[in-house]
Amino acid sequence: MTDDQYFAGTKVAIAKEKAAGALRKCAVPVQVVLLVDSAQGIIDNGGLLYFYEVDFEEQGPYSDFVEAYRAIGAEEAATLLERSIRLFPFLDPHLHELKRQRWLDQIQEDENHEFNDLSDKLIGHKAVFPKLKEYMARHWEHFGAT
Repeated sequence: MTDDQYFAGTKVAIAKEKAAGALRKCAVPVQVVLLVDSAQGIIDNGGLLYFYEVDFEEQGPYSDFVEAYRAIGAEEAATLLERSIRLFPFLDPHLHELKRQRWLDQIQEDENHEFNDLSDKLIGHKAVFPKLKEYMARHWEHFGAT
């Protein structure tokens, strides 16, 4: 799959989400592509700190992102993200924006904190976008122009 095909497929997925009115109303392959594409795009631009600072529309548990990474076959990236979620010292961090931000502020400058190591490993992870393209190609019926 070329980059142009990937970007065109992503645009189709975004249009399908908009037409459905909610990501969860879309077909699973559309959900998977949009979850991984948005997460990895944010992580590549600012690490896990940026990712966790975002309050996503229809915020579900962060495990939704982990499952999406696994669905495309990016197991190592999924495990890194999963480990970062478990570092939060409270349950359901997706539900607690203020607590999440306070904790991130506390650990942000600690270069030795595991969170920062996980972030460094996820930024630009070489497997994610190739696996995402392969996944999209396998499910092209959801991403071809309509």
